Amino acid sequence: VGNLRNGESRCFAVSAISADGHESTWSNQRVDTPRSDAKSALVYVAEAKTDSAGFVFNDETPKILGVVVGSTRADADFTLSRHADGTVWMTPARVGATLRAYQSTTVPDLTAVDRAPLSGYAATPLEVVPGMAYVFQLAETDGTHYGALRVQFVTTDFVVFDWAYQNGVGNAELSKRSRTVVAR
Repeated sequence: VGNLRNGESRCFAVSAISADGHESTWSNQRVDTPRSDAKSALVYVAEAKTDSAGFVFNDETPKILGVVVGSTRADADFTLSRHADGTVWMTPARVGATLRAYQSTTVPDLTAVDRAPLSGYAATPLEVVPGMAYVFQLAETDGTHYGALRVQFVTTDFVVFDWAYQNGVGNAELSKRSRTVVAR
């Protein structure tokens, strides 16, 4: 299925038809909601480049997703900073943006983040660790949205990560998995 709008849920079920025309039973129905994403976003730490040390999942006014912004921008969802020991930390930056680790261990890629947890978010900084995934609960003008990122690479001056944002209000689904149905 193609050309689906991000944030709009659809219900799917599949069956297979053999070469001689026999149809299998239908699968169980599954609701799926496409979401927006991008790979390899680079955000600096404020100590290295203040004009590129923040990130906005959904810039609501111009309706642009995944924007690298200055660390002083009032609507930044989070900013990055370097502590004296050289570690890099991510801090929710605006009122209504909260954060938590997705789980306590690394994940292989962003598709491992299936659904945002519904609790455990805080407006406190977290250390940025390669391979870790972080989820955000974002209060926006139309309601609550969820975002996620998976860290690819960390230096003392910048972080590279993949990110996802669920356009659907209140929808915690963040997975984007390809599903293939093979008829035999």
